[in-house]
Amino acid sequence: MVFKTINQNQNINMKKKLILSLAVFALIVTATSASFAQFSLGLQGGIAKSNVEDSKTVAGGGVNLRVFASPQFAIGVAGKIYADGSDYRVAGQTLSSTGTLMPVTGTLDYFFTDGVIRPYVGGDAGVYFSKYKAKWNGETVLESSTRSNFGTAPRAGIVFAFGNLGIQVEGIYHFVFGNKNHSSDTGNVDNIDFESTSKFGGVNVGIIFGLGGK
Repeated sequence: MVFKTINQNQNINMKKKLILSLAVFALIVTATSASFAQFSLGLQGGIAKSNVEDSKTVAGGGVNLRVFASPQFAIGVAGKIYADGSDYRVAGQTLSSTGTLMPVTGTLDYFFTDGVIRPYVGGDAGVYFSKYKAKWNGETVLESSTRSNFGTAPRAGIVFAFGNLGIQVEGIYHFVFGNKNHSSDTGNVDNIDFESTSKFGGVNVGIIFGLGGK
């Protein structure tokens, strides 16, 4: 129990440090680009599927806070969550399993144009938090500690601009790397195992408030 508490505290501290670092980074960009800087809020929903054979398609959603340093370049932070669950009937009883994956990342986006139709490329990088839970007839019988792994995600899509409002469609592909010491915490960059990688792709649709450009 003591080790579990220590591990949970480490995960909480890591989340706080990551979010604080990304927020400071965004504020620095804002200050250095004050002549144009424009804040925007993006809301997304989408589906994703692992490259593992016979894997399920899962749903997710999230939020993206951006600062447009120029009409075509934006930097920001994003949080998403993907959830999956299954129910099984065993001798008249119900066994339920649920899993969640939550990427908390920094984001970069480059828009090729600043007109009505804006194709773009972008990328995310940060920490992916995951957790699993099992219930028997509604009672929790197994709950994992929160795991953290470093991950990246290249993206490409199109934004249809209507003034400062944008409708977004994009494809994204996630790479989630293992931890060299096989612990539940990624810890630092030296612990990233690039040879052990989980991959999943997806499609997102969203809306952006406060779109940079014309």
